[in-house]
Amino acid sequence: MPKRFVPLALAAVLTAATALAADAPAVKQYAVDPPKASNIPAPAALAKAFPDGFPLGLGSGIAYAGRDASGAVLLYAIGDRGPNADAPDYLAAPDAKPAPAKFFPTPDYAPAFAKLRVTADGVAVLAVTPLLAQDGKPVSGRPLPTGSVGSTGETALGPDLAVLASDINGLDPEGVAVDPTDGNLWICDEYGPFLLKIEAATGRILKKYAPGQGLPDILAKRRPNRGFEGLAVSPDGKVFAAVQSILDVDGKVKASKSPFIRIVELDPATGKTRMFGYPHDVAVYKKSADAKLGDLAAVSATRLVAVEQAKGADKAMRNVVYAVDIASATDLTGRTAPDGAPLETVADAAELEKLGIRLAAKTRIADLRELGWTAEKAEGLALAPDGKTLYLTSDNDFGLTGRVVEPATDKNGNAVADPGDYQLVPGGQASHDGKPVPTTFAIEPTGEKTALWVLSLPEAVR
Repeated sequence: MPKRFVPLALAAVLTAATALAADAPAVKQYAVDPPKASNIPAPAALAKAFPDGFPLGLGSGIAYAGRDASGAVLLYAIGDRGPNADAPDYLAAPDAKPAPAKFFPTPDYAPAFAKLRVTADGVAVLAVTPLLAQDGKPVSGRPLPTGSVGSTGETALGPDLAVLASDINGLDPEGVAVDPTDGNLWICDEYGPFLLKIEAATGRILKKYAPGQGLPDILAKRRPNRGFEGLAVSPDGKVFAAVQSILDVDGKVKASKSPFIRIVELDPATGKTRMFGYPHDVAVYKKSADAKLGDLAAVSATRLVAVEQAKGADKAMRNVVYAVDIASATDLTGRTAPDGAPLETVADAAELEKLGIRLAAKTRIADLRELGWTAEKAEGLALAPDGKTLYLTSDNDFGLTGRVVEPATDKNGNAVADPGDYQLVPGGQASHDGKPVPTTFAIEPTGEKTALWVLSLPEAVR
């Protein structure tokens, strides 16, 4: 019996409150409600809070996969590295440098993709396929060893606060796309950032690309957990991957005014790569480093659709869908600032133009907030062949979140609610500002479900 997603509503979201034009996109909304049988078992320490386990996460990326014999739309959907929550920085020894950490309550969970079937009545999960390394063994979502290509420097902690082993094959998938040449899949990852060719039938990795290993070296300058976020494959088989945010080329990313985020193009047939600059809406953010790209979809060899999102300087979340044209954009490969530094050190687009650098062109398609989108991020994006139907998904983060229990207070008497403002030593003792505190860290259910939207555009993206 197939797993089911239950629709929230099947009506266009066009309200007077948003004053949308008559030709605004029509929206069909669904809530992802997979059955308990697909849940990920929780460890004993969290069994009381999660008696049914963690709900499956499949909203990190989606791809259009055609129609079945009945005319129902088929999609591929992928989840990220698995159940995890923010943790305090970890001090392995008294004189050690604090390292960023994450809680992994199910450390052996293998990231997976699924085949979905969409009808007017809802969405069925036809199959879930775990990812396998090239040797056929399951991968995990745990961080890679320190010093390896793709390492984020994170320490993985189990629910008992014990340090978990790293995984040289660890993946944090964020996008999926179908290869039109053979029907297999491509996925992108936030760790490396990596690009991977996957055998659709088995989930086995066929080919893996990394910075310096088939991908441009400069992509290694991605910020931790801001690697590849979006992925698309053009009709001629070119693979496009979008870095989530501006690169940290000099350790000064918070002060950077860089006006672009990199999109890399890979030709699997030749191994050749090119890079283009996506001009994010730098002026609307408090700082350039805040801007994020979500997923990508390909229209043609030179036209893409992208989601740009993040909290603006006005503290309001924004999720905007753009058509992106790279036909006249400059290949950034080998291009630098006049002093030889990376182009991210150039302050604005006008200065880039003086250097002969042309960024991609973009046109707004839809503001998801104006249409009623409420999730923080739109992480999955797919485009149907008609060029008019967009599929978007949010990420439910496997239905869990972290919470600081008995928080310390800062110098102003305010509760310190960010786990990253604490440190943790072997044995589990927490400290804040160098002083031991009785604070503990809980993992709790959110009840959040993945949203699936189907947007019908008034005109095709061409």
